[in-house]
Amino acid sequence: MGTYLSKPITDKESHDTDNGWLSCGSSSMQGWRESQEDAHNCLLDFDKSVALFAVYDGHGGAEVAQYAAEKLPSLVKNTLYDTQDYEQALIKAFMDFDDSLIESPSIERLTALREDVNEECADEEEEREELNELYEEAKIPIEDILLKYKNKIIENMEKKKESENEPSSSKESFTPLLKSIVETNDACGSSSSITVKDDDKTNVGNGIDECKSEDSTAESSSNAKVNGSSNDDENDKTENFVAESSGVVEWGPGCSNGRNSIEQIPGTLNIINDDSEDDTDVDDDDDDDEDEMFEASINKLDDESDSESDEEDDDEEIPSNSFIYEDDDEEDKPGKDSGCTAVMALLVNNKLYVANAGDSRCVVSVGGKAHDMSKDHKPEDELELKRICKAGGRVSSDGRVNGGLNLSRALGDHNYKKNKDLPNTEQMITALPDVTVLDITPDNNNFIVLACDGIWNSLSSQEVVDFILERINKPDVKLSSICEELFEQCLAPNTLSDGTGCDNMTCIIVKLKPNQKRSRTDDKEDDSEGGECKKLKSDSIEPESVH
Repeated sequence: MGTYLSKPITDKESHDTDNGWLSCGSSSMQGWRESQEDAHNCLLDFDKSVALFAVYDGHGGAEVAQYAAEKLPSLVKNTLYDTQDYEQALIKAFMDFDDSLIESPSIERLTALREDVNEECADEEEEREELNELYEEAKIPIEDILLKYKNKIIENMEKKKESENEPSSSKESFTPLLKSIVETNDACGSSSSITVKDDDKTNVGNGIDECKSEDSTAESSSNAKVNGSSNDDENDKTENFVAESSGVVEWGPGCSNGRNSIEQIPGTLNIINDDSEDDTDVDDDDDDDEDEMFEASINKLDDESDSESDEEDDDEEIPSNSFIYEDDDEEDKPGKDSGCTAVMALLVNNKLYVANAGDSRCVVSVGGKAHDMSKDHKPEDELELKRICKAGGRVSSDGRVNGGLNLSRALGDHNYKKNKDLPNTEQMITALPDVTVLDITPDNNNFIVLACDGIWNSLSSQEVVDFILERINKPDVKLSSICEELFEQCLAPNTLSDGTGCDNMTCIIVKLKPNQKRSRTDDKEDDSEGGECKKLKSDSIEPESVH
């Protein structure tokens, strides 16, 4: 079902909080999506007489939205904020955050967030499968369930038995084969005994045999190859290991390590018959020479292995600046192939500043009428289309940039921001926000709503305001419960439509308390502004003020 689940996850994460001048309720729901990629901020005490609220709608992953919730509010308190230039402070915060996403510390954090989300999603998927299995079993007769689990137990026991019977290494399987040779010789009435010289034993590590053939083995009249398997017939073992006229057994290319698909290294293993006439003619000096040659070959092999290991380590060494994006880097790194929209409301006393990049939205109810504090940024809009084409992009007939994103402004998504001849404000996808300012007063019909497009794709701004107005003035109502009801209203019954009602959903409702007192400074600002709404266009931003 693509990016959708077979059934929606309607569990909701909700919170309510208030202070002396504000009440706030928030909630989020995963819905039909495979994962929850939204994040949000509700900071009623962001500063003295200042509150901050934000919704981040992630795409391509949840990491950029989550990181924005962690980092972006702190960037708002910059030098422009200190001089009470809140509009420019918000713009600077958005651009500074977006620029930081290609720096090593941010990428490390984004990578960690992505891994956490993937692990959490895997755990949730496993839990869902177990629950679905339980639901199905509830419909099955008890006899069939017992038979099902009986078969599972038998299957697990057989696997365990096979695992126990499987030889762990060639060395382990070789020892019982030698014992079988001794037993066979004894049964045939042979008076000879077979011993293995300790110095000639082969070291085995990690399933790889470290052995090497010697020229001296060519003197033997016949050699037998060891296959390292403990499952062959005893007679076959004897034929493979015992040479008729020699006490030498060759450990050749056929030695067992096939499970690792490693090329085998030939070597020798001497088996000495104590009562053999040929062996009694060999003096101690010859034995010592052969021992020294064998040890030398092993040392040479060890040196070669160490050298190869060092070369592999050098090849695998990761440079310290590997997190910094380069032209030849992979495209699927967090922050390059993922991003988020962002709508942020900064409430300073009774003055509301809203910065928006993308298609999340902030709406204010003024006397029961919906007042949009942000405009959805869509690629087909004239201003957006012009910028996209100038940066070398194109917009498809279904409103997607280069066939991908269906929005034109966002944090992250640096695969769309690689034109080195243009500033960050003029890339195909830019993080530059529009900023809108409005004075609001405490009133029963006045409140602020921030939500992702999972809400606005289903309902218009006025429909959302009307929905909230029907409930917000009821006694003891929780604002978060209104958000939850709103989700149920927007949720699609299935995924057969165009996707409306199938997205993640996040909503914040903020209400000013009637007895909230306004500061003297704010009264002066009202006189100068006249209580009118002011919107800053992106074209009016001075390039030097954006970083």
